[in-house]
Amino acid sequence: MPKECDYCGFRDPLPFTCKFCGRTYCYNHRLPESHDCAGLASYKERVRESGKLYQYEPELIPKKQYGHRFNTLSRVVSIIKSNYSLTILTIAVISFFLQYIIPEYTSYLALYPAAILARPWILVTHMFLHANAIHLLFNMMFLFFFGPELERRIGGKRFLAVFFASGIVAAIGYSLWTLFVLNDPFASAVGASGALMGIFACLAVLAPHIQVYIYFIPMKIAYALIFFALLDLLFFSSGDAIAHSAHLSGVVAGLVIGNHIKKTGNYIGY
Repeated sequence: MPKECDYCGFRDPLPFTCKFCGRTYCYNHRLPESHDCAGLASYKERVRESGKLYQYEPELIPKKQYGHRFNTLSRVVSIIKSNYSLTILTIAVISFFLQYIIPEYTSYLALYPAAILARPWILVTHMFLHANAIHLLFNMMFLFFFGPELERRIGGKRFLAVFFASGIVAAIGYSLWTLFVLNDPFASAVGASGALMGIFACLAVLAPHIQVYIYFIPMKIAYALIFFALLDLLFFSSGDAIAHSAHLSGVVAGLVIGNHIKKTGNYIGY
């Protein structure tokens, strides 16, 4: 579970415990040199006084572990539980298989603009459904690479707020477009693309210097966001199977939330 760094106060979803002083630190202050570790100085002093290059410390020697497979599985589960990005990814993958196992699962949870008032939960549940394996693969790859990066910078709870707020705004934007412009109230939508675009936009606001690769071309994440937004605008009325209105709505939500977080200054920007 996320713990507060004893050095800077940031709540890291994957905290580190220093073996010299026993205190908890975030990713950026995990090394003894990064948090002015008193335990390390004490350890060096004991080594210096003993006159030995290496001092035997039984508590620092890892003991033989039994039940290795069980421990590995437990460690994986612990990482997933403490990382909201991976939790969402896991739920989405499980949900994808349930789409093929449970009858009417997709139709009951997918986004239908005409059914929002009767089934408001579809504003959220549609994010965990996907049209096919390729759709799932690309969305989950996107989440895997950019989700933990944003979560590390703003913390788990605010990451969830960005994800769900962007996804809901994307669903509303898509619904308004299909209802009042396309006049097609039963045009269904599935997928977390709108929420993921919100994550991408929020990250671009908080850390615009991050370098990403678009079609093997390196560029800053801010330029990549502009590129994706222009693509959605270009194909907005193309009639393809992509919900461009949802993507752009998610971008707007991510930009608004990202700028709000940036004003507070409570994030890691490097």
